[in-house]
Amino acid sequence: MAKPVVVALFALLLPLAPAAFAVEAGAPAPAVAFKALGDSTVPASLAALKGSVVYVDFWASWCTPCLRSMPALRTLYGKHRDQGFVVVGVNKDVGPGEAERFLRRFPVSFPLVADGDDAVAKAFDVKTMPSGYLIDRTGTVRHVYRGFTGESEAALARDVQTLLEKKP
Repeated sequence: MAKPVVVALFALLLPLAPAAFAVEAGAPAPAVAFKALGDSTVPASLAALKGSVVYVDFWASWCTPCLRSMPALRTLYGKHRDQGFVVVGVNKDVGPGEAERFLRRFPVSFPLVADGDDAVAKAFDVKTMPSGYLIDRTGTVRHVYRGFTGESEAALARDVQTLLEKKP
């Protein structure tokens, strides 16, 4: 096959490929459904949260930076949830036992989702743990955070405040 034909074929088929690239800022949030982790109360889908500022956080018990991120997210959620801020913690542990042990040490009050089949992680094409996606009230991803440090914690707090100030 001639090179121009291959390039043209690739260009035509690329939009049909499923989540082949990581979700980045400016992209619409993927359409995903949620399954509760344990007895957590969760929305049925990410679309059900439209109108809120949402932080989707991918975490696992074996993730060292998650030791810092989970308490920070608990605090941020507690501070802003009455303003329309929601954190959805997507757990990447293989089984619920590891997550439950982690949560006994680092309890949270925000919704927790199980993703044992990787459907949510694949929709976002998660590359690093933890990874977080800050989504505005219209359903657009505004910021992507990979890893979790003091700098990213401060940036997330500023970015959440900025998005909350923008009324629908």
